[in-house]
Amino acid sequence: MDRTPSRFRPMSVGGCVGLVLGVLVLGPALVPGYTLHYDLVFVPDLPVSARTLGVDGTVPRAVPNDLLVALASLALPGWVVQKVILLGGFVLGGAGVGRLAATRVGAVAAATWWSWNPWVGERLGIGHWGYLVGFALLPWVLVAAARLRSSGKGVAALVVTLTASALAGSTPGIIATILAAVVVLVPGGSVPPHPRHLAIVAGTALLANASWWYPFLRSASHAADPAGASAFAATADTPFGALGSLLLGGGLWHEGTWFVERTTWPVAAGALLAVLALLLLCVRRRHWWVDPLSRGATMAGVLGLVLAALGALPGGPVLLEAVVTTVPGGGILRDAQKFAALWVLLLAVATARVVDRVRLDRLPVVLLTVAVVWPVATLPTLAWGHWGAWGSVGWPNEVELVTDRLSTSADAVAVFPWSTYRRYDWNDDRVVLDPWNRLLPQRVVSDDRLALRGERTVAGEDPAAAAVTTSLADGTDTVELLRQEGVRWVVVQTDQPAPPRSVPDLPGEPVLVAGDLEVHDLGATDATATSRGPLVGAGLAGTLVAVLVAVALLARSRRDET
Repeated sequence: MDRTPSRFRPMSVGGCVGLVLGVLVLGPALVPGYTLHYDLVFVPDLPVSARTLGVDGTVPRAVPNDLLVALASLALPGWVVQKVILLGGFVLGGAGVGRLAATRVGAVAAATWWSWNPWVGERLGIGHWGYLVGFALLPWVLVAAARLRSSGKGVAALVVTLTASALAGSTPGIIATILAAVVVLVPGGSVPPHPRHLAIVAGTALLANASWWYPFLRSASHAADPAGASAFAATADTPFGALGSLLLGGGLWHEGTWFVERTTWPVAAGALLAVLALLLLCVRRRHWWVDPLSRGATMAGVLGLVLAALGALPGGPVLLEAVVTTVPGGGILRDAQKFAALWVLLLAVATARVVDRVRLDRLPVVLLTVAVVWPVATLPTLAWGHWGAWGSVGWPNEVELVTDRLSTSADAVAVFPWSTYRRYDWNDDRVVLDPWNRLLPQRVVSDDRLALRGERTVAGEDPAAAAVTTSLADGTDTVELLRQEGVRWVVVQTDQPAPPRSVPDLPGEPVLVAGDLEVHDLGATDATATSRGPLVGAGLAGTLVAVLVAVALLARSRRDET
C-alpha cells in the first residue's frame, strides 16, 4: 500500500514543477494583458461565429479550440483565458509525466524535461498554443492506452483523454490518436493486442475529431500548396543536421524560433550525449520491453521521429509532395516536425525510468543533479519569454471602436495592406498574424499566404483571398472583385508597410477613421450567402456526442471506484 501523502505523490510533484517552470518560461507573458506574437492571437471577445463553429465553408484551421476560447471568454477576459491556457498546459503536462515516475525525484526530472525542451520552446515561439495543450495531454493518453493494452481496463480514461486532445485542434487530435493506436497494437507481452481496443481508439478519434475533419471535407479547398512540403520540412537548428536536431527535440522550420545555444557545438553535443545516454540505459533493460507503457512509447516515439524527418530523408520530399497534393487532408503532414512530440514523450518516459533507478539504487547524488538540470542548462534562453522577447499589451481603443462598429453588420470585411503578418508599434513591433479574423464575427477576406525566408511563399487556401492576390498583382479592378465576393467593408491599417499594389484604389473617403485605422464602405452588395445544407453542423454535433460520452464514462468509472 502506498503510504506517501497524496500531495507528495509523483503526479502532484510533477504538476508543481510544471507550474514553477511554466512561470519561468512564460515570464512577461503572464503579466496582465495580451501576449501577441506570430500565431498566438487572443482578442478581448472572440466571437462565437460560423468561423469558430467550423461551419462557414472555409478550411477549419482552429476548430474546435477557438470555440472553446470563445466560450471561455464569455465568462473571463480574453487575456485571463490566454494566461490560464498557457500556464495550465505546463501544469497539466508536468502532472502527466509525473505519473510516469515511481519516485518524487523521477517526477521532478521528467517534468523538467517535459516543460523545458526545444519542442515546447519552438512551438511557443511560433505561437502554436493548441499544439502545446495537446502536448500536455500526451502522457495522459499514454498511461490510459497502456492500461487498456495490459489489463483491458481504463476505457473511460482513454476516451476522455482522446476527446480532450481533439478539443485542442486537429494536430493534437491526430498525434494523440497515433499514440493510442500504437500503444494498444504494440506486440509483445503476455496479453496479445485486442481488436476491440483499436476499435475504441478509432471510434473515439473519428467522433471527437469530427468538428474539423467533417467541415474540411465540405470546404471549398482541399488541396494544399505542394511548395509547403519542402518549406515546412524539419530543418537543422543544431550542428547535427535535421535528423540530429529532431533527436534533440527541435528542428522546427521557422528560424525565428531557434535558440542560439543549440547552434553551438559544446551545448548541442552535451544535449546529444544526455539523450543517447538516457536511451541506452533504458533499452538495454529487459523490463523496458516487457512493460506495455515503455514498449508502446518506444514504438510511437520512433514513428513520430520518422514522420518528423520525412522531408529530410531520401525520397521523403517527393513522397510528401505527392501526399499533400493528392490525398485529402494530406497537408497535415506539411509541418511534420510536430510529430517529434512523440519522440519527446519517449525521452520523458526514459528520464523517469532512469532517474527512478538511480534514486532507488542510491547512486551518487551528482547523477541525479545532472539528470534533473541538463534540459535547462542546455537551453537557458528559453527562460523569461524567450529571453525577454515576449510581453503583454492591451488592445488599442481604436481597434475596439472599429470592432464594435463593424460587428453590428453581417457584411463581409476585407483587410489591407495585403499581408498575412503585422508589426504594431503598440505591440513592441513583434510579428503577429493579422488579428481581424478573430476580432470580427463575420466573414473576413485577408491575405492567407505564408511568406518564408528566401522569397518563398506558400499559397493559402481561401479562393477569395487568392483572387484578390491575383487582382492586386495584375492591377485589375479589385474593388469590383471584392463586391462580387460580398465584401462591403474595407479596413486599411495605415500604420503598416504598404508596398505598391498592396492596397486597392478605394472610392470616396473613409466612413470612419480611428487612429491608424480607416474603414471604407463599398456599399451594399448583391452577393447572397451560400447555403451549406442541413448537415452543415454534423461535425460539431459529432464532437459534442464524443464529449457527452466521455463525461458519462468518466462519471460511471468514478461511481465504480467508490
